[in-house]
Amino acid sequence: MKSLKRTKQTANISSILENTVESIIKHYCEETATLIVAVSGGADSMALLAILKKISINHPLQLIVAHLNHQLRGRASDLDEQLVCKTAKKYGLNYEVERIDIAAYSKSQKLTLEEAGRQARRSFLFRLSEQYSAAFVIAAHHRDDNVETMLLNLIRGTSVKGLSGISMITRGMIRPLLDFSKEELLDYCKQKHIPFRVDATNKDTKHTRNYIRHILIPVIEKINPSFRNNFHEKSFYFNEIDEMLTFLGLDFIKQFCQISSNEISCPIAPLKGLFPTMQKSVIQAMYEMFHGSTEALSNDQIQNFLELIQKERTGSEKILGNRLSLTISYGKAHFQKEKSYDKPHLTEETIPLPLPGSLSYPGGKIITRIHQKIPKKTKKNAVYVSLKNPDNQFYIRGVKDGDRFHPTGMEGSKKVQDFFVDKKVRREDRKNVPIIVDDEGRIVAVGKYRIDKGADPKLFESPVIEIQILEE
Repeated sequence: MKSLKRTKQTANISSILENTVESIIKHYCEETATLIVAVSGGADSMALLAILKKISINHPLQLIVAHLNHQLRGRASDLDEQLVCKTAKKYGLNYEVERIDIAAYSKSQKLTLEEAGRQARRSFLFRLSEQYSAAFVIAAHHRDDNVETMLLNLIRGTSVKGLSGISMITRGMIRPLLDFSKEELLDYCKQKHIPFRVDATNKDTKHTRNYIRHILIPVIEKINPSFRNNFHEKSFYFNEIDEMLTFLGLDFIKQFCQISSNEISCPIAPLKGLFPTMQKSVIQAMYEMFHGSTEALSNDQIQNFLELIQKERTGSEKILGNRLSLTISYGKAHFQKEKSYDKPHLTEETIPLPLPGSLSYPGGKIITRIHQKIPKKTKKNAVYVSLKNPDNQFYIRGVKDGDRFHPTGMEGSKKVQDFFVDKKVRREDRKNVPIIVDDEGRIVAVGKYRIDKGADPKLFESPVIEIQILEE
């Protein structure tokens, strides 16, 4: 919904506030919807709760009050909690309270207090939403929050998405106060005699957002007194641009990329052919597919990825913390949700291969079958080797330095590592290619890729082992 054009002179702000929230709730929610209302005890959320309670008299909403006690301000935090619980009881509403030591959590997760608090709140609210099968979480973000977020993103180096600020509606969350200022919400609380708590730490300018609120914005307003309104209005314009770019980015991914649960593989050639803005949109769309938002993704990080893609050097890699990694391999850019260096993989220790039967290993699963001759219809991702002696035992292991074999269709022997390069097997995937050996340690097959000449079933009148390799 677009920004509302209004002035205090043309109508009572209380009526406009109540009518706007009611209009938004009716637009997005069914009449008897269950809503999780995030209430901190501050003026914004207490005003929101009062308005929703009033709306629910004629619009039978099921309201669940949710309060997270951050335990950052000792007795003051407990008084916030008490006010929220007291108000919920007064309104006859169910309420849920959770306590968490945000200071300890931020330290353990290596996050700022603000980031830790935001992460904990989202987790709490959406757990409740699932528990109650709620239609939405309702939050009290307002116009000034949006302006501060846009400025913060701009300072950190953001894209169009960052300049679009806070959306009125996102996945599972509605912010019906987004078009109103903090001052207007304070006025509403005073007019309606709504009690609220004041967080003294909001004045501490050591925190970046507080510095923007109390120092930076007042300086800007000396130059342009209408800055907050104007900048807020621009967020809708940037949001429209972002929606268009996101649509085009997702359309590109759908057409050109292979998608799995933790990786998106993208051919580099068509990606390079896009305008730079579209290239950034594709990376942002991938990041959002994995993590639900682009909150932790900066423009500099995107630029680092694009530089790696332009160079197109196989084996090169870039990692953004544990959030996203990019590996270039043989004309493709592989974006992975997380990069884990302790991922299980095959070692040099041999593992007996059941004949017939199945075996799970770190990279997938192997199924073996025995045939009298090569089947007319062969299986996908399977190799066929000769079983010269029914008593022979076969094993699998990881690749060793110096491994060599005699690939069918080639003259002489070849190092397995060189064979991987020829076959364009990515470096990180090589550790989980099962090397199949006989009981004398000779290589019989290199994964699903090639068998050794000495095991070619076409050269021997003997049963045939079908080895099907199902990779994760």
